[in-house]
Amino acid sequence: MLCGVPLIDYYGPQGWGSQSPPLRQRQHVATDLIFAAMAADPAAQTAILDVGCGDGSFLAHLASSAPDRDIRWIGVDYSEHQLARAAELPYEFHRCDLGDGLPFPDTSIDLVHAGEVLEHLYDPDHLLEECARVLRPGGHLVITTPNLQAWYNRALFLAGVQPIFYETSSRSTEVGAGPLRRLKTDTIPVGHLRLFNRTALLDLLRREGFEPVTLRGAGFHGVPSSMAWLDAAMCRRPSLASILVVLAVKR
Repeated sequence: MLCGVPLIDYYGPQGWGSQSPPLRQRQHVATDLIFAAMAADPAAQTAILDVGCGDGSFLAHLASSAPDRDIRWIGVDYSEHQLARAAELPYEFHRCDLGDGLPFPDTSIDLVHAGEVLEHLYDPDHLLEECARVLRPGGHLVITTPNLQAWYNRALFLAGVQPIFYETSSRSTEVGAGPLRRLKTDTIPVGHLRLFNRTALLDLLRREGFEPVTLRGAGFHGVPSSMAWLDAAMCRRPSLASILVVLAVKR
């Protein structure tokens, strides 16, 4: 709850439906970074936490990619609807409001993944503080979040159009969209409160006790198919990519 207003479950039955979407490119990039971190210290990887786990499908993807590893797979989320679906999987799930912190002891986790979570939080500093608390020394954090300064947003700013990903209404994505309004008619807000560019994200990680190790870019599934080639090309320069994907280590 924030200022007396209940949190909105954007991923309930009224939200994105009942089927898990296919893995996004950002999730494939995150997978590469997660397994790179695991390979660097395989004996230490015994507890992996997915913050904002949704229906658990990404956690299941990770587990299926490491079938011979004795790992405690854990997920946390706020959505009761998503967690009811996740309960069908043979992993450990908890419901929590991230504003209240993570329900785990200090230094009990080896790796944390938080995919498309940071931008939804009123206090992203607190989440990173909590990630640092529950991670063991030398533990890893993998973050994915939309890029405020994605290549198309730079052009939209100059054109006086509300940038993609940045929501000023909890009811309509058409607010501020200008000539892009026709592309927004079938979309709904998903609760973005904070957006980061490359510098801001790395600064925030360092302030909360992490040292960024790898920064990569990922494409956005919402880019029109005619522009997908350009979005893919921009991934080579993360500061221009649609999505920022960071691997960081706890200092």
